Amino acid sequence: MGTSIRRLRVLWIVLFAVACGAQDEGNDDSSLCTINCAGAGGAGAAGGGAGGASGAAGTSPGGSGGAAGVISGGSGGASGNAGSAGAGGSAGTSAGDGGGGAGGVLPGGSGGMTGGDGGTAGTPPLGEGCTPAPSGSFDTMIVTGTGPGGNYTIVQPTTLGEGGFKHPPVAWGNGLATSPTEYYALLEDVASNGFVVIANPGTGSDPQVVRAGLEWLIEQNGSGEYAGKLAPDCAGTIGYSMGGGAAVGSGSHPAVKAIVSIHGLQDASERASGPILLTTSDDDDFVTKAMFVQPCYDRSTVQPTILATHITGNAPSFGGHIEPLGAGGEDAAPTIAWLRFWIYGDQAQREWFFGDDCKVCTAPWGDVQKKNHDWE
Repeated sequence: MGTSIRRLRVLWIVLFAVACGAQDEGNDDSSLCTINCAGAGGAGAAGGGAGGASGAAGTSPGGSGGAAGVISGGSGGASGNAGSAGAGGSAGTSAGDGGGGAGGVLPGGSGGMTGGDGGTAGTPPLGEGCTPAPSGSFDTMIVTGTGPGGNYTIVQPTTLGEGGFKHPPVAWGNGLATSPTEYYALLEDVASNGFVVIANPGTGSDPQVVRAGLEWLIEQNGSGEYAGKLAPDCAGTIGYSMGGGAAVGSGSHPAVKAIVSIHGLQDASERASGPILLTTSDDDDFVTKAMFVQPCYDRSTVQPTILATHITGNAPSFGGHIEPLGAGGEDAAPTIAWLRFWIYGDQAQREWFFGDDCKVCTAPWGDVQKKNHDWE
């Protein structure tokens, strides 16, 4: 391991310890939680079912709020903070530490249950995107000093709205001690597929700062250079390491249709509004699969979710963690495929995730886990 990697590892360990030592108090207004380096809390109730009227919030104390479906799912039920209401439902009846449940994006079903695991909410119809896929690739450009406070970076197609195309907004979360510049190659690859990517300022990410960038970008569809050129209800969140956890946490935004966490920390995957792809590798000894990625997968109770491990055969090291920096390494292709499949409904990407012989099921990938969907 070179001197520069050693120094970076030491810096990351120090900052990582500070971030993970902070108390996870959550954010009642946005139903987001900050980075959770411990195990998942007790699960609250989740709404389920298709059709019907909005339901009441769950009555269980404590735990994380349940997530509602994004297409035809139920209204969210969850324990409230001393009786605070979950969106789309009436107020909770018992105090607890969990955040409010997220409401359904479209008309919901019956309300949340009391306690226990959440019900199954609706998922996007297989193969149906919320905006048509582009016919080709786009030239890209980078805009700095933009977004909330003029502190964000946007990586986007050079020409927007060509032929009436609507560009899905995607929010990116940086890893700890890094800034968007470390990911330009990956983000330009994503943008070349028609996405407008807003990356938060360094040095690191939390769900609130990633969500703030996404909400700002969605608002730009109403005026200015982005007016009428975005697909504001067809958003995605992606990120790496600390930013991967932030992508999951900010993925509770109701416009989000796809989430990718690359070697990421865990966050409230049970509140996600879109399908989740989690990637890791067998040689990452920093954000380890067992301590961070697997718990995030386990917490996902509603959305289609996959955990895929890049098999290198190498001894675990810090180098295994930073391999996605730059162009994204082996994680780039499945990241883009996930966005294209769930946002565009691009059937050419189906081979990445469906069937026993899917691309993330075979070398150099392995130990794939899938749930909350029919993956045949």
